[in-house]
Amino acid sequence: MNTVAAFCVLISGLLLFSAGPASATAVSADADAVAKSAGQKWALRSLANRKYVSVRLHDADSKEWRLRASADRPGTWERFTLHTNHAGRTIGFRSEITGFLASAEFADGGDQKGMLRARGVRLGQWQQFIPHYLDEAVLPDSPRGSVVVTLQASEKAQSDGKATDAQRELNYVSAELGADSDGELRARAASAGLWEKFVLEPVAGTLASDTHDMPAAGSAPASDLNVMTWNLCANNRSCTWSGGLAGYAELNSGISAHLRSGSGALPDVIFFQEFCEKHAKRVEEMLEKPVGEGGTGRQWDVRFAPIHNEGDANGPLAQKQCAIKDKNDKVVADRGAYGVAIAVPDENVWYKRYDLVSPTSDIKYEQRTAVCAVLPSRAVAACTAHLSAGYLYDDPDGTWRRRQAQQLLDITRTYEAKGYRVVFGGDFNLVPPYPQAGPKEGGPSEALDPVYDKYLECGQQGDPNAKRTGEPTANASNGKPTRKIDYIFSPKNAPVRNCSVSPDSGHSDHWTLYGTVSLPAT
Repeated sequence: MNTVAAFCVLISGLLLFSAGPASATAVSADADAVAKSAGQKWALRSLANRKYVSVRLHDADSKEWRLRASADRPGTWERFTLHTNHAGRTIGFRSEITGFLASAEFADGGDQKGMLRARGVRLGQWQQFIPHYLDEAVLPDSPRGSVVVTLQASEKAQSDGKATDAQRELNYVSAELGADSDGELRARAASAGLWEKFVLEPVAGTLASDTHDMPAAGSAPASDLNVMTWNLCANNRSCTWSGGLAGYAELNSGISAHLRSGSGALPDVIFFQEFCEKHAKRVEEMLEKPVGEGGTGRQWDVRFAPIHNEGDANGPLAQKQCAIKDKNDKVVADRGAYGVAIAVPDENVWYKRYDLVSPTSDIKYEQRTAVCAVLPSRAVAACTAHLSAGYLYDDPDGTWRRRQAQQLLDITRTYEAKGYRVVFGGDFNLVPPYPQAGPKEGGPSEALDPVYDKYLECGQQGDPNAKRTGEPTANASNGKPTRKIDYIFSPKNAPVRNCSVSPDSGHSDHWTLYGTVSLPAT
């Protein structure tokens, strides 16, 4: 959606606010937290001077962390991730080097009014830009997937009845390239000329899977792999976290309380769904604490993969942001993007995110994701996903979940071809094939038959002839789960035993599922 009028309709009645600036001392901690993400990195390049937009980390005082079109290549100062809390109709640019969002500083006066600086702590009014994706030629050396874009911002929300016309006025972001200018970015132009046009370029080489090939699976002795999966409901205001949204301290406490399975085993691999990006590093640190302090006493690597929104078919996917207001309309600390996460032993040096085919008929529909990590010493690849929601939601008849389930099988084949045994699971938003169920009852249940044909599921307790069912994990009634929609799958020669469901759901609306995969020697 590219028109200003349409955007005004979108945000009518919404309260948008300016997010306060970050201090220099906060940079390293937040940048470290978001470094756990497998989200796509992007660079913004001026079409006028062909320079990359750079966060000027060493500029001082009122120009600290300002954005300039000044770099010849996209390094860490020039890389951003794209974020949205309006289903892609607006986007924010989060800097890799500071960990914070580009902010149009409308409070500054004179020739600094509207200057962009990478210091916004959340997606408030000044951190949201309306993108207009143009059908124009990108630069000759721009990579595939690049697009020309103009960006607009305003000091106050269009729906703010107390704002003046000037404060509500939408200004184009311009790269100041005059004789006395140095490429500084400002939201100040009334119309879009060459200085207001940028090329948005995907940056390769920013994930482990971009920089080197998947490592070969090693020879491994027979062993047990304890697996846990849990949809945390960290971003659903109907759940019982404080204010309906999980903060990292409360989340860590809840996860810690659910680490041990019914057999008493601690996990070796954990799948998380409905997870917030900035919690990944904090969860990793909690898991590494001694057992007596609520952890596992082992070293971990926790990786996050974002779910996206597609606001415009001509533009890129933007990472859906975890909510910044709780059910009481209270502003909470920024928790980063929303998606899934995987926790594996810290030997992992390679991981990959996959975009799952998802419905696009409504821009609010989530573009689902999967993430995989490899453990070469155990010849194991672990993957998790959260499939589209069913009846009354994104995928009412199961068309997309069928395709997503098949795509998961296609993903597992890439790891099997490298000698890995694939263990995967998560919240699939489908009931199992037995008993047969239609969309209104949580199905179509037969959508998972191809997966059961190739793999064993936890609920089968290692018996390939067992019915394709299991203990319920969600859809509570009187405090008890009524439907199984969470899964752990393993190879046919690596059956799952000790499959169990947690006695309670904590603050989530899902119960935790556990299983021990009996891995043969390779």
